[in-house]
Parts: sequence; C-alpha cells; structure tokens
Amino acid sequence: MSDPRDNDASYRQIVAGLLEDGEQFAKSRIKLYRAIVFYRVSQARKAALLIVTAILITAAALVALLMALVFALSQSVGPLWAGIIVSGVGLIIAGLLAYWGIKTFPDLDEKLFEDDEFDVAPMQADYEEHAMRETDQGSSL
Repeated sequence: MSDPRDNDASYRQIVAGLLEDGEQFAKSRIKLYRAIVFYRVSQARKAALLIVTAILITAAALVALLMALVFALSQSVGPLWAGIIVSGVGLIIAGLLAYWGIKTFPDLDEKLFEDDEFDVAPMQADYEEHAMRETDQGSSL
C-alpha cells in the first residue's frame, strides 16, 4: 500500500505547479494587453497630433480676429477686413486639418485578435439566459 504522506506531497506539487502556471498565465495576459494598448496608441498618434494642431491654429486665428477688431475700433474699416481675411484663412486651414485628423483616426474598438478564446461575453450571455430560465421556472411554480 502507498504511504498517504507521498500522496499529500504529490498533491502539494500539483497545486504548486498550478499556482505557478496561473501566475505565468496572468503575467502573459498583462503583457499582451499592454502590447495592444501601445500598438493602438501608436496608431492614434498622427491623428491626435493633427487635431491638436488644428486647435492651436484655431486659437491663433481667433487671436488674429480679436486683434483685427481692436485695430478696427481704432481705425476705419481696412484692418477689420484684413483681420477677417486672416482669421477666415486660419479657420479654413484648421477645419481642413481637423477633418483630415478625424478621417485618419483609427477604429480603436476593433478587435486586434479575432480568435481570442478568452472572451467573457458569451459566458455572461449564457449566465443571464440561465438566470432568466430559473426565474421563469420559479414564477410558474
């Protein structure tokens, strides 16, 4: 007959191995998600830079318009039209940059790995369906 202490030792080894494997799995998943985040941020960098540039040019155009209004109050109509032209051109450029930035912005909610076997959404749907069946059966009794 085998010694029960040998069985306990082998169970301890199995549990320790399982814990070690689980820890390694969790670390690997964290590394995977970190790589996905960095990849998506690198995709969005150009579009975000274009949008920020558009915002800065819009701010500069509005400052030019305000300066032109100040000059328009001090002089006649000439500086006002110059301010409107400068602001209009600046706003057109900012609008084009913003449109380009929004158009080139990547789709960030697209799944990077389509064959991800650890998707929890189907399990959640199964759980909700099971819970609904239980409440239906409980109410019919």
